[in-house]
Amino acid sequence: MSGHGSPNVWADHYPGIPGNRQHGSFNGLKVIGIKLYYKFVSFPIFPMKKIKNTDKLPVTLIGGCHNSQFNVTMISALLDPHNKRFNWLYSTPTPECFSWYLIKMPHTGAIATVGNTGLGYGTLGKYCNIDGLDGGICIEFFKQYADQYDDHGYGILGNTYTQTLVSYTGNFDMQNMDHAKTLSQWVLLGDPSLRIGGYS
Repeated sequence: MSGHGSPNVWADHYPGIPGNRQHGSFNGLKVIGIKLYYKFVSFPIFPMKKIKNTDKLPVTLIGGCHNSQFNVTMISALLDPHNKRFNWLYSTPTPECFSWYLIKMPHTGAIATVGNTGLGYGTLGKYCNIDGLDGGICIEFFKQYADQYDDHGYGILGNTYTQTLVSYTGNFDMQNMDHAKTLSQWVLLGDPSLRIGGYS
């Protein structure tokens, strides 16, 4: 999933982003539909519980800011409703981050997620998938999985994830703080010993 996010929401923009980012975006999925200010309740209150991929659990790469920011609680939203402490909840009392909530749902959601704990930087236009950063590291994960699957055991989630980080370090200048930030905040949530695609 490639888009924009917070610990509560994964979203994207309408083509051309009409009305700029504030008005040109839509929510794809969100953990909870309650806000302390502005708009109080939207239904369903826990929208992600409506996902219907029963017993078909993917490994999900989430391209968006803060979707895997695991240090959130409902209390932190109450204490920082205007994001002055940078909890990125904007008065939404989120029980757990988007990525973890996707994993913990019984029989639906995902079996593991990989995403950003902070702002996921990106490049616009034709270089969005080759200049590294959030889009580039996600593409690198699929390259490592596809190219090395049988040869080096990269069918195991933790091996593929680790080799993606190693390859990213070798392909981009880690003196550039944007690349170093991308590498350090891209986390795997779930069991690293899982075999991608399941067991026969």
